[in-house]
This record gives sequence, structure tokens and C-alpha cells, in this order.
Amino acid sequence: MKPRVSYPLTKEDAHLLADIFIREYAPSRSEKNRLDQFEGFIYEGPEYLTMFAGDGKELQTIRFPVGRQDDGLIWGDYAMPRIEPCNRVDRFLSGVAYLDGERPNLIVCRGYYTRTTVVAYDFFENRFRETFFVDSGHVPMSNPFNDGGVHLLEGTDPEYGSLAGQGNHSLSTADVDGDGCMEIIYGAAVIDHDGSLLYSSSDIRPYGLRIKLGHGDAMHVAKIDPDRPGFQIFNVFEGGEHVPYGFALRDACSGEAFFGEYATEDLGRCMVGKIDPNTRGLQVWVNEVFDCKGNKLDVPLPGTNANIRWAADMSTQILDSPQYIGTVQPGVINDNTHGVMLDPEDTMTNNGTKGNPCLIADIFGDFREELLLRKKDDSAIRIYTNTELTRHKLFTLMHDTMYRCGVAWQNNCYNQPCYTKFYYADDCDFKDVLPWLE
Repeated sequence: MKPRVSYPLTKEDAHLLADIFIREYAPSRSEKNRLDQFEGFIYEGPEYLTMFAGDGKELQTIRFPVGRQDDGLIWGDYAMPRIEPCNRVDRFLSGVAYLDGERPNLIVCRGYYTRTTVVAYDFFENRFRETFFVDSGHVPMSNPFNDGGVHLLEGTDPEYGSLAGQGNHSLSTADVDGDGCMEIIYGAAVIDHDGSLLYSSSDIRPYGLRIKLGHGDAMHVAKIDPDRPGFQIFNVFEGGEHVPYGFALRDACSGEAFFGEYATEDLGRCMVGKIDPNTRGLQVWVNEVFDCKGNKLDVPLPGTNANIRWAADMSTQILDSPQYIGTVQPGVINDNTHGVMLDPEDTMTNNGTKGNPCLIADIFGDFREELLLRKKDDSAIRIYTNTELTRHKLFTLMHDTMYRCGVAWQNNCYNQPCYTKFYYADDCDFKDVLPWLE
């Protein structure tokens, strides 16, 4: 084919190439690439990080610690068949962690596909002070306009390069190694309380190839198996046939998988909770229900959007159910044991198929969680609380620092349920709860 332009480009030729890219090349990669309709994104200009006081007063504003650099080209936004400027470059997460075991630090993140950056700040003197800065570096691409394998590779940083591509749409914070200080669980990787890399998980894929576990849409960090030391992580992973697991239950301290299954597609969502009173530990599920040892259970499959500690007996309930998938999801609280416990009227969950409420948290303080839902017309937020009498007596969940930090990171895009440091279930031993009282 005869070249249409020559270099160096004139202004007219540059406009011609841009038009060819938008109207010919991009649609040839995917019919969803409608770049001539690109709007509503911020791709240039300064970015800031501001700390506000509880009364709304601005305390300090600084430049956002990691700049966008471009509209996503070096972040891989043009490399996949679906060309999405301002997508991977603008993936932000934030959270709170007691990195020294005593005081909370702000965690600010940019990127979790082709570059991961995590910055921790303290604000103990009414000013930002950097605790540590983590950067995987960009994943090198053979062609930034066509490199489908970019998510499975590592970034350029010699220490943190393996973090690239391991993050989720949310994060979690917990003391996974038992040293009294919280770590940052960034999907399939964990950053230690001092900013060092505790681990970045990989495993053997079918055909014997070792590869990282990669990105997923849902993750739960909790005391899932009460008879194992420490915490466990239950993830789903998006890489399908290219990664070792579609889902896995792993040790939070080492990242080692206790059990899991290979999948050929993105499984999307997963959930954990005490939904079977006859089985020890929390149950985990995606398309089937397992106990915390990996044994398949013959119980009805609940939904996977959100869980809630609602019942008086300390079991786990689920928000909505499989029959709501693809339909209006009003926020029905139900389980296999009690049936429907709350059927709210004129309400709606958020984020389409994700079915997230505005918030699930123990905001009133009786160890059970409240449900915050918006009205269908967005005119109000309703708060639902359980008034059923309970025979249990327990401090409020907000007394638990792991749970409290979990509520703080509910702002993230695919917000997942948060959990306590202790094993919360209808078969918990209360002598194991007391040591966690702050």
C-alpha cells in the first residue's frame, strides 16, 4: 500500500492520520470503538489531592502524587481490541490502613492493570507526609496500538514490577502477617506495612506454565476458616484460560492457594459468608457453594453482589438473588435459612449489574449492619436497620479497626464487603472475639 503521508508530518497530514485512526483503524479493531463520540473524560490539566476537615474546611491541597502522563497510551488504553482512552490511566483506588499498628494512614493509588502505583501518607500534623511510594513501572509493550498480552507481563521496576496487572477494582487492608501492622491487599499481591513487597502471587497454569494470577473484579479478605491461623483471601480472576485460576481461596500471609479451579472465562463475581448453619467456617461461592476446606456443598446458590450481617443469630445474608441478574435490583435481604428478611419498596441498588447499595455498615452500633439504599427517583437515601431481638451481646463492629478501615474504602468503584478481624458467624467462640476489642 502506498503511504498516504510522509514524515515529518504537516499539520494537514497529522489531522488526516487522526481521522484515519478514528474512522477506519479503531472500528476495524472493535465495533465498540466509536472514538468520534468520545466525550466526558478529563485527559489533560492539573490533578490535586485535598484533605478536608470534618466540617468541610480545606486543610491542605497537594499535587496528585502520580500524574497521568498522557491519555492512556503508555497505560495500555490503545493496546487491546477495545480502544478506551482515559480508562486504565484513570483507575483510582484509596483506603486507610494502620501501617504502624496504632494510627491510620491514607492510601492513594493509581492504576492496577499495566502500571500500579500506591502512595501512603500520614496526616498527623495537619499536613501530608509521605510514608512510602510504590511504583511497578509501566509494562513494556511491543506495540502500544496492538498488544493483547500486556496485562500478563511485568512492569519495569526491579522491586515492584510484578505488581503490574495484579490489582482489582478495590483493595483491602489487614494485618496478614500477624506483626500488629496492617498490609495492603492489592488483588493478587500484598504490600507490607513498610512499603516493601510481601508477595505477588503466581501459580502453575495448565500445560505447566507459571504465571501471575492477575486482575479480578471481586475479593474478600476475612477469617474465612476459623481453624487456620490468620486471614484468608477469596478471589475471582479475569484472565480466563490464560491464568492459573478462575477462583481461589488463598492464605493471606503467603498468597498460597488452598484450593481453586481453572476457568476458561472471566467469572466476574464471588462471595463469602456463613450461609449454611451445619458447616464449619464461612462458605465461599461463585457458581457453586464450597466450604472453607474446598468441599462442594449441596445448598442453593445465593447471589454474589453483596452480603450483610443482618440476622440476630450472626449468620450472613445476601442482597438480592440470582433471579435479579439483568433486572432491577431493589436490595432484597434474604438467605437460604430465613428466606426474605427485608423487601424494600421503591428502592434501587447502584452500578448496574454490580447491584451495590449506597452502603452496608454497622453505623448505629449493635454488631449488625444497616443497609443504605437510594430511592428509585434519587430523591432520598433510606436507612434500614434490623429491630429483631438477639441473644448475643457484642461491641459495635466499628470498634474493630479492620472493619472500620473496610468501611473507609467503600468509596472504591467495585466496592466489596468489609470484614472484622475476628471470625464473625453463628458458631463463633466469643473468647476468640475479646482479644480484638480495641
